[in-house]
Amino acid sequence: MTKKEYVMGIIESLQAHQDLLPNDLQTLLQEVKESLDRVSADSFFMESNHAVSQPAQYQPYQSDSPLFRLSEGYWEIKRLAEVNRESHPDMIRAADQLGGLLGASENYSPE
Repeated sequence: MTKKEYVMGIIESLQAHQDLLPNDLQTLLQEVKESLDRVSADSFFMESNHAVSQPAQYQPYQSDSPLFRLSEGYWEIKRLAEVNRESHPDMIRAADQLGGLLGASENYSPE
């Protein structure tokens, strides 16, 4: 399984719970899915692993990166999954997978 397929699987698992997601999160997930559809698995892997071909000051900022976009909605997705943990255990599983992918931690506090 490629990283792209893994992320697409997370998105599809979350989209299965559209009835629980506000419109802005539904839109975000759909836009990220469409963005992923337009890139190859190899290209996504290189971009998402921060492979660069030039110094950082010359590297363009990628605010439309699929993982960056998903990070924008992560905490709301996590909150909704927690609230619906009992009735939708597969949603919490997808939220946890997304958190692992993004390296998200509620307790992380940089020094």
